[in-house]
Amino acid sequence: MSDAPTFDLLIVGGGINGVGIARDAAGRGGKVLLVERDTLAAHTSSASSKLIHGGLRYLEQGAVGLVRESLRERERLMRIAPTLVRTIEFVMPMDGAPRPAWMVGLGLAIYDRLGGSNSLPRSRKLDLSSDPLGEGLIRRGPAFAYWDCRVDDRRLVELNADDAVRRGGAIMTGTELVEARRDKGQWRATISTGETIVAKALVNATGPWVDEVNRRTGVTPRGRARLIKGSHIVLPTLFSGDHGFLLQNDDRRVIFAIPHAKGTMIGTTDVPVDAPDAAPTISEAETLYLLAVVQRWFARPVTEADIVASWSGIRSLYDDGRSDPSRVTRDYKLELNRDGPPLLTVFGGKITTFRRLAEDALDRLKRDLPNMTGAWTGEAPLPGG
Repeated sequence: MSDAPTFDLLIVGGGINGVGIARDAAGRGGKVLLVERDTLAAHTSSASSKLIHGGLRYLEQGAVGLVRESLRERERLMRIAPTLVRTIEFVMPMDGAPRPAWMVGLGLAIYDRLGGSNSLPRSRKLDLSSDPLGEGLIRRGPAFAYWDCRVDDRRLVELNADDAVRRGGAIMTGTELVEARRDKGQWRATISTGETIVAKALVNATGPWVDEVNRRTGVTPRGRARLIKGSHIVLPTLFSGDHGFLLQNDDRRVIFAIPHAKGTMIGTTDVPVDAPDAAPTISEAETLYLLAVVQRWFARPVTEADIVASWSGIRSLYDDGRSDPSRVTRDYKLELNRDGPPLLTVFGGKITTFRRLAEDALDRLKRDLPNMTGAWTGEAPLPGG
């Protein structure tokens, strides 16, 4: 038993949060091992809307702090990964929209200023009856336009993982945590290769499987995950140009329409699910919901037969008790259990705030890992990005 490899940090989960923590920890001089049951970005982190954004709709829910932090992270990611994080202008048509123009205009004015220093253009009003940005729409009346960013989500995960390894971290894919137990002030973990791993601290960043993996540690956290399925479809091109649309539906949810290599991406949905699914698929109800939004706003007729691609992912959110899945917080929550060697459980989070989440996680583990140095990822370029 004494010859078991020993690490400062054992991270379980190879999505964006797990690899973000691994990169940050390796850069602080920590000895890090990340294990992932499948491949990197196999699930939630490659099934997003591919956006780095502040989350304009969260202002309506009063989540000002989340939007502020997301906008600041958007600005940082534009600096440290400029070829990966690319700007995109979004158009919000207002003719027939459920929210009044004054409300949207006020929200955008706050959005423009909330993140502090902002290199993107400010929002503006426009008239789609004469502006070419209205091409493809049924209703070409008043609108607003604002800027956010796009990202290749899978590539973002891969680049963080590559840099973690470059800085001395170890990543094992196709490797599952079987069991972990506290033993003499350390974690002793068994992985699916049959090896035993010893670590000073353990991080559970497994997204939809966070509750299941915590059971394998024998620790019951106070918080729990809320699982929400989000699905997207791709239709033949509905409009020309490099901009996107943020479309308001009758139920007050907002849906993105974004240029895609195969046409136009439409998404996303918010459907509660009871259990994680390694291969979630879009339901008939979700398909019809997204098609109805398209039919409400775009001139081109579409049916299910026109769908050229679709994908679904399970978002693991922090369960804040809200009944409406669209209103459950998108902010992350880190729960640190110190009834022995530390277990840090990651609940929720957005791809936009992964870097800040990782920094926060390691700052909380400072006293447990005193050999590691301080935060560094805020200004350091992401190699390859």
